[in-house]
Amino acid sequence: MQGGTIGRWLHVDLTTRQIRTHSLDGRDAERFVGGSGLAARFLAEQVAAGPDPLGPANPLLFATGPLAGTPAPTSNRFTVAARSPLTGLWGEADCGGRWASALKGAGYDAVLVTGQADRPVYLHIEDGEAEIRDAAELWGLDTYDLDLGGPTVCIGPAGERGVLFASIMHDGRAGRAAGRTGLGAVMGAKRLKAIVAQGTQRPTVAHPDALRASIRACIGDIVDGLRHYSQHGTSSGVQNYEKLGNLPIQNWRRGAWPEGAAKITGATMTETILTGRYACAGCPIGCGREVAVSQGPHAGVRGAGPEYESVASLGSMCLIDDLEAVAHMNEVCNRLGMDTISAGGVVAFAMEARERGLWPEGPAWGDGEAAVRLLEQIGRREGEVPTLLGEGTRRAAAAWGALAREFAIHVKGLELPMHDPRVYVSAAIGYATSTRGADHLQAFSHFYERLGRAPSLGIPEPLPREAAEGKGAMVAALQNLMALFDSLMLCKFLLIGGLQPPQVVEWANAVTGWERDLAGWLR
Repeated sequence: MQGGTIGRWLHVDLTTRQIRTHSLDGRDAERFVGGSGLAARFLAEQVAAGPDPLGPANPLLFATGPLAGTPAPTSNRFTVAARSPLTGLWGEADCGGRWASALKGAGYDAVLVTGQADRPVYLHIEDGEAEIRDAAELWGLDTYDLDLGGPTVCIGPAGERGVLFASIMHDGRAGRAAGRTGLGAVMGAKRLKAIVAQGTQRPTVAHPDALRASIRACIGDIVDGLRHYSQHGTSSGVQNYEKLGNLPIQNWRRGAWPEGAAKITGATMTETILTGRYACAGCPIGCGREVAVSQGPHAGVRGAGPEYESVASLGSMCLIDDLEAVAHMNEVCNRLGMDTISAGGVVAFAMEARERGLWPEGPAWGDGEAAVRLLEQIGRREGEVPTLLGEGTRRAAAAWGALAREFAIHVKGLELPMHDPRVYVSAAIGYATSTRGADHLQAFSHFYERLGRAPSLGIPEPLPREAAEGKGAMVAALQNLMALFDSLMLCKFLLIGGLQPPQVVEWANAVTGWERDLAGWLR
């Protein structure tokens, strides 16, 4: 087995309660690498067969990449995959934190969960041993209150109750999420509350000196290039995106909101509710925010501060310019286990439905307190309309009729991320061709229309945003690169910091011991 992998994966059948350990086929590791690629290898045929996403036949896979547990920066990530209950298509979500290296420490590169338990359970994995344990007393706990004594992935009440955009959460109040495509609902349908992993095993690095040398050569530039993320988090870009026209406002209806953007941007967070910063394990950037609200209607909020996607979806999309309210909405989503992007899209849809007379009792534009209450109701499936909204924008619009479909913003059933495809031509192409619906990360092309350069991919300079020529080829090339990132499980913020594909190849070769060029890794 090459460096970087433990060489084993775990299969847990919740119906029969059988647990089996399998060797990772070296040919699969060589061809599919890990992470997203390994998920495609394990699940593509089964997902294509069309199982009921919330039935026992829908397999759920957790997979690490070969760089997790090594010194490679930002590599402590994992992917989760299954058929999405929200879209009916390929479902996949990634997450940072510390669980990826913990799973390897426990003795496995991946965990495949099949079947359906007859009662709530959780999975405990430690030093090569796995056990299904009773979770009756854990069922109903939110993700901040759950504590199993080690690195844990879990669902909250939204996943337990089948909200179709429920997320899988990690790291408690740090609020890390495998958020998109509703895989928390898949986990909840299996009655699997959590997976805790810990142990002492470590992957080997084939050429540790070469890896350290390659990291030393570029890490300073990466840290400098991402200093704004370290200082103010990912929401530091809110005002700049508003000026560019990229910030979605009032359910994608407006193009400008300068006063509101200034109130919810990262710098304002730093000056007001910020209490600390944190980073994923092995990350030199530290874009995570800790916030607290001590008084007023949102008093008691304490934990992860909202990232850019959450600030935009819960703030500007809903015309909410109260940062404390946005932080409260973010915390409700994290505690209950809901994707903040889809949640914000659904709340904005509900606000427009009120305006157009389809749901007069719904929240008004800008009403943060009403939005908090609605998110609580959606996450707990309380009430007829909140329960419907918990099935996503597309299904809610179908139930409300033709008028609602006019302002239901999604691609293939997945609510849009907070980057406007009318501003970035390549984003429109990426959303249309993504395997999971509206997804800005499978191509990450908006960055290469503004600042990014990748000469090794034929992108020596950023392509003009307004031009269409060359964008299809650019998106295709970037989708291949992002597939590599998602298989190695590297954070794409490295690219914003200036990391180039040839440097990624150096890291991958040093860890695995393979000798591939960029074309070989992208093949």
